[in-house]
Amino acid sequence: MPDFRTSDPIAIILAAGCSSRMGTTKALVEIEGIPMLLHAANCFREAGISEIIAVTGFDADRVGTLAGSHGIRPIFNNDYRKGMFTSICAGLRSASLTCDAALILPVDIPFVLPSTVAKLKNAIKDRPIIIPQYNKASGHPPIIHRALFSLVESWDGKNGLRGFFCHHQNDIEFLEVEDPNILRDIDTEADLKELLIERARSRS
Repeated sequence: MPDFRTSDPIAIILAAGCSSRMGTTKALVEIEGIPMLLHAANCFREAGISEIIAVTGFDADRVGTLAGSHGIRPIFNNDYRKGMFTSICAGLRSASLTCDAALILPVDIPFVLPSTVAKLKNAIKDRPIIIPQYNKASGHPPIIHRALFSLVESWDGKNGLRGFFCHHQNDIEFLEVEDPNILRDIDTEADLKELLIERARSRS
């Protein structure tokens, strides 16, 4: 049986979308004084992930400048208007040759616990894809071993990464975690307001 254990995964943060439902660039939206992109990056850094890529598209200059000034490598996706899957492929193509797996996270899911990232990194062994679940609901970030990078990149894009996973179910292991943040995306201003209220309540 192949051994897919990883010692040097990278993180790919998907920050290329036009954020039409939010009405402003999500990666730059500040939550408690910190841009969403940096919240997402911090969950990886605190889990010991050193290489972090931010895939940019819409508002690339500002997002790329923010990323670069905080040690995050910006990668511009020329095809970002064609959907999120093109950003996943752009990130995988830009991964360093030394990395052996990639964690993939949309920028609007910025509060995944570092302990969840660490568990995903440690769980990948017998199968090349690990997907976190909370109460049996699948969330982000999945971790994908480098052995599948080329297959992801050659996927026709139908139904995005979810479609790829549906065709590679035998390669997937699900990991139950005590982290509801893997499911929580901040897609609209209402989502943001609800999050801020909850975080304020948790501190009181």
